[in-house]
Amino acid sequence: MDEKKNIAFNFGENWQSFSQNSLDTDKFKAAVESLRYLIGPDNIKDRSFLDIGCGSGIFAIAASLLEAKKVIGIDISKESVAASMANKDKFAPQNDISFFHTSIFDDDIFTFGTFDIVYSWGVLHHTGDMDSAIDRALRCVAAGGLFVIAIYNKHRSSGAWKQIKRLYNAMPKPIQRLMIWFFYMVIALAKLIVTRKNPFVKKKRGMSFYHDVVDWVGGYPYEYADKEDVVNKMKKSGFTCVKFVKPAVPTGCNEFVFLKDGVSPAP
Repeated sequence: MDEKKNIAFNFGENWQSFSQNSLDTDKFKAAVESLRYLIGPDNIKDRSFLDIGCGSGIFAIAASLLEAKKVIGIDISKESVAASMANKDKFAPQNDISFFHTSIFDDDIFTFGTFDIVYSWGVLHHTGDMDSAIDRALRCVAAGGLFVIAIYNKHRSSGAWKQIKRLYNAMPKPIQRLMIWFFYMVIALAKLIVTRKNPFVKKKRGMSFYHDVVDWVGGYPYEYADKEDVVNKMKKSGFTCVKFVKPAVPTGCNEFVFLKDGVSPAP
């Protein structure tokens, strides 16, 4: 068995904990607003939407509430799919949203067809083969569609963080808990210094600081890339960057919106 897969972090457990213990109406509204800001409501309404690595499902649900016409979320974790379905029942019980337990590397994803918007925020850099995962995700984008992706920014500390993440996943649960609380304080202090904002107040995208720390410390496999590398890769595949959002901290995720073939999505 591949070592990366053998010690890979179970994101689904963290998403279930977030959904059950932290997610509330205010956080969900923040997630909706973040999606509206990143993509634009006019680019979501009446468009089909695929969420690759749906996690808690809140962004697929947000797209549906922003009037996407066909919404599908997929995740490799059974816990994530369960959390997504529970959150759909909580926030959008009447909406037509489907969640499936599958991987970007499973060919059955192509049976869903192509989508006007393919969204994968902070996911494909955790697959163990980021380049191949991106290439496969691009096959799901319809002509004139949008590809929305967030990838960890390459930083001088990235190599060290990769080893920390690998170590975390190799440790027994009691040691993992100690590591989380240690880095909880370290990361809180670092964010306070860098952003000059309280890291415990309202979080971007409706997230939870504690669960973000668990996601960050545990997130292995782990890859990263600088802005230019991502843009150049996408350009070679026929995609143009139409929006870029820089992370608040240097190790955070660069956010991109790419347009396929330089053609606006059909109304």
